[in-house]
Amino acid sequence: MSRYLLLSLLLLLSACSEPPPAALRIATNPWPGYEYLYLAEELKLFAAQGVDVQILQFSSLSDARRAYERGQVDGFGGTLVEVLVAKEQSQRTAQIVHVTDYSNGGDLIVAQATIDDVAQLQGKTVALEPGTLNAFILSRALNRAGLTLDQVKRVSLAQTDMFTALQKGEIDAAVSYPPHSIEMFKQLPVKQLFSSREIPGEVLDIIAIDARVIATRKADIQAMLRGLEAAHSYAQAHPEEAFRIMAEREKISPQEFRTAVENDLKILRSADQAAYFDRQGLLLSALKNTQAVLLASGELSKTTDLAALIAE
Repeated sequence: MSRYLLLSLLLLLSACSEPPPAALRIATNPWPGYEYLYLAEELKLFAAQGVDVQILQFSSLSDARRAYERGQVDGFGGTLVEVLVAKEQSQRTAQIVHVTDYSNGGDLIVAQATIDDVAQLQGKTVALEPGTLNAFILSRALNRAGLTLDQVKRVSLAQTDMFTALQKGEIDAAVSYPPHSIEMFKQLPVKQLFSSREIPGEVLDIIAIDARVIATRKADIQAMLRGLEAAHSYAQAHPEEAFRIMAEREKISPQEFRTAVENDLKILRSADQAAYFDRQGLLLSALKNTQAVLLASGELSKTTDLAALIAE
């Protein structure tokens, strides 16, 4: 065998033995808008686009964000709050690649039945999940009632602990969202004081990917987003089956899931993205508003270049 033929065979074998690209790892928490990512994974719609995507479920927004900050995942489903907090608290820069939905009543303040309106929260104890959208929702609600965050007693609690704290009377109110809020209304004598429906378009849910991953795997990310769009098309064509799959992971009924995605949030698809990603568009404006609230509340200590948080 000639040395040239041997060299060719060795190169061929080397090419054949190269490992496939690592999976894109995306952290999510329970929220109906992110379940379409799981649906795409379950139906192998990402694989159909030629990309391996792993959706990793965490119990809370803050846990998903921390997994990203630690380098355990390539990106996450979250809100603008998590993108801003991650930028300040880590060496990584998460860039928004897709707006999944906007909350239209899904994020809300749940209070004991004896409290009638937001103004009555003055001096009361309100539970927040730290480092998440909760502070933004509470701040906006209080502002509309002529109050500030300093006029309520804020306590940090995981979403999974808020039900019990309300049940035992340890807190007067909590900022929550489905599926957690669904169980509160089903089993506790509580009432809704405020929801994101009162601030339409302000609360955006997004998919953010680390800037270094975007720089090297742009084609894979585009393939992932095509798989996500395919999941939306499947849900539109087969709603009963799609809602059953997604509701099962949220631990709620298919009808409860359907009510959430049709009434409490506005799902955004690929055709809706242009309005958000224009450099002077809705996404940059929402980032500016969110940063201002977080600076005022103390959740952030400094400003950042907001345009750098939006993927090209």
